Amino acid sequence: MRIRMERGSGPLPSPSFTARSPNSTKARPSSRRPWAAAQSCSCCRRPTAAPEELSAAVYNLLAIDAVLGLCMAGAGLAGAEWLLRLIRTPAEILPQAAEYIRFYLAGLPFLMVYDLSKQLVMACGNSKTPLYAVLATSVLNVLLDLTWVGPFGVAGAAAATALSQVAGCLFMLWYLRRTLLTGPFRFSMLDRRCLGEVFRLAAPSAIQQASAPVSGMVKQGLLGGIGVAAIADFSCANKMSSLLLMPVYGFTQSLVFFIAQNTAARQDARVREGVRQARGIMLLYALAVTAGCILFARPMLRLFTSDGGAIAYGALLLSRQAIVYAFTAMKHFQEASLRGRQQMGLYLASNLGGTALDLLACVLLVPLWGYSGFYLASFVSAPASFLLAAGLARAGARRAAA
Repeated sequence: MRIRMERGSGPLPSPSFTARSPNSTKARPSSRRPWAAAQSCSCCRRPTAAPEELSAAVYNLLAIDAVLGLCMAGAGLAGAEWLLRLIRTPAEILPQAAEYIRFYLAGLPFLMVYDLSKQLVMACGNSKTPLYAVLATSVLNVLLDLTWVGPFGVAGAAAATALSQVAGCLFMLWYLRRTLLTGPFRFSMLDRRCLGEVFRLAAPSAIQQASAPVSGMVKQGLLGGIGVAAIADFSCANKMSSLLLMPVYGFTQSLVFFIAQNTAARQDARVREGVRQARGIMLLYALAVTAGCILFARPMLRLFTSDGGAIAYGALLLSRQAIVYAFTAMKHFQEASLRGRQQMGLYLASNLGGTALDLLACVLLVPLWGYSGFYLASFVSAPASFLLAAGLARAGARRAAA
């Protein structure tokens, strides 16, 4: 198979897979320019790549991810209680928090391989299968929560999350085995050159991913000084915010692949038109989220808790932060253009700069204003982060055109 850019089927046709052999069932990236897979696997950058070579590269990626997941899980399990004390977790909820973390970390290696597998499949132009996997695992997680939280409490919720991650991982590995992977795994497939290349290109994303937990730890430390009720309020609002950001993450990831594929094919006009349309869609979604959170924050939070106090304070945070949601969404949009052009240094600067601005605003405002300091911080950090991302995106565009 090869990726073919359809022409004449509409203003913004998408890459599609076209069979070249009736006996071929393996989906692989274009033999002309396999950038989509290179987004996840840079070892396959040669102008041509045999199915066996691509399969070996994918196995290398999966093995690296699994080993990293095991190391992170082991380190987390060893230091869970110390970390919780470091972020000033109140003593009355420390045992439950430690129990939840232990169950969650047990599923971390599966979660990492699951996420990587989804990205590999999306890189080959198939976004439906990862979407179905996410929907199925989400439903499984909810059903297990309903079944296990009552009798087992926090441990039941954590076990439900971990088991759903295991199920998703096994499904995606099964799918990869039927498509990209041409044979069983062998240790002889592991290649130190591929390992070095993966770490070189993955370092910016790894640093960016690590910044999110660090940010969460700082905010958790600020919450610990306010009290247990504040932690519950913040947790409810944060869960809903994360849920509402998932479409943004999925949309920008698709935009990354679109920009990368068409930039590699020198379809600059198509990139500009696609970005223009994507910007409009993103803004409409952001405005809809803002309106929904302002009008329906309380009913939305009742999905997570029945505690009236937690709903009241969580709704306050959610509705206020929604005012600047458009800035947050468009920041991710600007960063997608940097990732699509493979300008990972600028992307890293934008992402870490935005995280630093958010933390700085929280550290300055929460001690002064208490719980309200969190949404007041977003009023400062969200517009500033967007302006930073937009400036870096313009710099990246000028660099690409030079």
